[in-house]
Amino acid sequence: MSADVVTTGRQFNLDGAARRGSTRLDRRIRSASNRVSLFYRVLIANVTIIALGAIVGTAVSTSLGRDAPQHAILPLIVLIAIIGITLSLIVNIVVLRAAFRPLTSLSRTAQAVRLGDRAARAPVDPAADPEMAQLAIALNATLDELKEDRNRLRDLASQVIRAQEDERRRVSRELHDDTAQILFAQLLKITALKNSEDDQITSIAGNLEESTVHAIEGVRRLALELRPPALDDLGLAEALAELCQRFETQSGCRIRLLLPANRQRLPSDLELVLYRIAQEALTNVTKHAGACAVEVHLRRSGANVTLLIKDDGRGFDRRAFQASDGVGLGLGLFGMEERASLMGGTLKVWSNPNSGTEVLAHIPLAPARDND
Repeated sequence: MSADVVTTGRQFNLDGAARRGSTRLDRRIRSASNRVSLFYRVLIANVTIIALGAIVGTAVSTSLGRDAPQHAILPLIVLIAIIGITLSLIVNIVVLRAAFRPLTSLSRTAQAVRLGDRAARAPVDPAADPEMAQLAIALNATLDELKEDRNRLRDLASQVIRAQEDERRRVSRELHDDTAQILFAQLLKITALKNSEDDQITSIAGNLEESTVHAIEGVRRLALELRPPALDDLGLAEALAELCQRFETQSGCRIRLLLPANRQRLPSDLELVLYRIAQEALTNVTKHAGACAVEVHLRRSGANVTLLIKDDGRGFDRRAFQASDGVGLGLGLFGMEERASLMGGTLKVWSNPNSGTEVLAHIPLAPARDND
């Protein structure tokens, strides 16, 4: 029997056990649905408290009122009323707290999920209240579906990014091996034409030589942007150094690169993600920031890697830029966040108008799949 068949059978057993457990829980809830619901529990408890308070208060008042002097009857009635109200409040608080405990658990679960605890689930207690148990089951089922959808979207995004990188690598290789080589061969022929005795041919050859050199340089630059060879051959540090030098030449702004003393290679996927984040951030600086100085800081501490890109440009209002902002900035930020998320990390952007921008990517070296 193959490993796939064994795994499938094991998964089938697990799913069957989960369905049987869910079925037993549903039967318990349906059997508990014949019990008194939360509304009637609270109503009965309050009526009981009021009735007992009235009966006990009347009996105590009548018993003590017989022997009490006339001037002490009114204070005695007030004292008994205060004691009765206090006891009723205490009993009511205890009863209501017990009755609404499942609702409190649901509220805490929702708050935990809102704060980022995706593993939070509401406790299900059919014996407490069937309606609350059904609500807890519905909430847990919704959270489970969201987890599955999130994992599917993450897998899909990962496949899309992987396909994109494969296509970039292929196009870069073709530009370098085919297009650039053809242009270089043409350049050699054009250079040979410059030795012609015809002045007109020499002039045309000179112009063609200049334009061909520009074309070769453009193809080389495009191939580097698509997939820099240094990233695969030398590692992230050298690729970032080449990237910063290229952007400094293009934009004219000063770029300060700070690298860790430990130049040990990172996992290839992680190096690619960090490189793309730095590339997109520097592209945004060039296109939108109008900065004079940029700092790129790569740090490695323990089991985490952080990449900081900070500029002194004009900044922007983060709330005003979305993925469809029309200028590409929102889409670029979304792409950086998605790449960091796929590696189990986070990406934060701080910016305000006229105060520069900071992009911080924080990624663990061994990210775990979202199985919460």
